[in-house]
Amino acid sequence: MSGTRTLCCHVTTATLSFAIIYLIVNVLNLVGIILMVSLDKEAFSVPYYESKATRGHRVFDISTNILMLVMMSISAVLVLFSKRKGPMFVLPFVLMMFVELSLSFLSLFDGAWGLPGTTSYRDMLQAVKSQMRVDRLNEEEIGHFTMWYSVLFMVDILLKVYVLQVSMRCFYALKAERMAAVIVDTGNTVTVKLPSYDEALKMKAEDTPPTYHEA
Repeated sequence: MSGTRTLCCHVTTATLSFAIIYLIVNVLNLVGIILMVSLDKEAFSVPYYESKATRGHRVFDISTNILMLVMMSISAVLVLFSKRKGPMFVLPFVLMMFVELSLSFLSLFDGAWGLPGTTSYRDMLQAVKSQMRVDRLNEEEIGHFTMWYSVLFMVDILLKVYVLQVSMRCFYALKAERMAAVIVDTGNTVTVKLPSYDEALKMKAEDTPPTYHEA
């Protein structure tokens, strides 16, 4: 994790920018979920893979989504104080990025693992069919849709990996700065004021310590 610059800015500045963006996105997703639940818009608040789920499962899924968004928002807020408080305030954001990246890979196998505010392949396919007002896409349309979804998914994964790498470099950079500051603060220096040449000449013989003889 060497180097303290990424692209055109310091890793601390980049991590702070990413944290602000994540905070805004998470708050918007959280507000959207709360509004959908309060307005009882079940068709929009429940993904396609949950269309046949029980009410208890839906409540559990909504609760876990809200908890995930709250934790991600808190980790982003902590980054805002990392410059003054130290590298440990970046660590929760790094851990949440690990969790988000893991869930993104798991969503390929099951849409239920998808992150709150993101859509799975099946949900996106249903949205496209609803937009085109058709019940089924032909092979060419399915091929184009799969290609575009794969490209966007890989771009999203690469961006998350980049944010994770930058946040980890920020953690080590802040840790190195904190260690350097501690070494400077705790360094012991001894200063001795020596007499000048004229003062040394004026010193009397009795000012010198007495000599000791064996009895």
